[in-house]
Amino acid sequence: MNKPFISCQVIQDLLPLYHDDVCSPDTRELVEGHIELCPDCRSVLEKMKDNLMLGPEATREQQTQASSLRRIAAYWNRSKAVAFIKGLAIATVVCGLLFGGYLLLTGWNIRSVPTKVIEVTDVGLMKNGTIAYHVKMTDGYNVKQVSYHLDENGNFYMTPLRPVIKSKAFADIGLANTYYWINLDEQKANHDPDGTGAGIQAVYLGTPEDHILIWKKGMTLPPASEAAEDQLAPNE
Repeated sequence: MNKPFISCQVIQDLLPLYHDDVCSPDTRELVEGHIELCPDCRSVLEKMKDNLMLGPEATREQQTQASSLRRIAAYWNRSKAVAFIKGLAIATVVCGLLFGGYLLLTGWNIRSVPTKVIEVTDVGLMKNGTIAYHVKMTDGYNVKQVSYHLDENGNFYMTPLRPVIKSKAFADIGLANTYYWINLDEQKANHDPDGTGAGIQAVYLGTPEDHILIWKKGMTLPPASEAAEDQLAPNE
């Protein structure tokens, strides 16, 4: 049985439904069979796709507006993609800076420990000529590093250091509660290898502005305690 003849006008009336995919399967089959053989109706369907479903009777003004809308939509989509990428990049940089800043604040030892929280006891001269003394931080925070500095006047400073963000000491061990030692000859060789300075005239715990005197030239120290000797022995 031959299929009934369907005019192009009827097909073009159905094209919007076909284009929006809201037609029945029979109508879809009918339209597809027609546009497969009819270049005119196929051309109308293509224009409909290009003109944002305006229909075959769209005016030039409507087509221009549709074209503008397509460009705006494309620009908007690109803008959203660019904004997303920029936002992601900025968020990554900010997170990196925050994480790096946190690592610096918790790991970069730049703050000296004030002497008001330092308790120095048991200062003595060990059998090998090393000066030993016990240091305890009374505020309960860790000490991560000790720096050494010999100035032009022969003042030798041993400075306990911490990061900006301090950490609590979990036990009474480490640099926050232990014996410190200084061998004057070794430190002079390290800090004045040419022997052009005055030598070490005094030893301080702290900084030039905030310090505790440990020893100065002419001072006689008592013999170091057994505890100091015992702690140094594994390091000899």
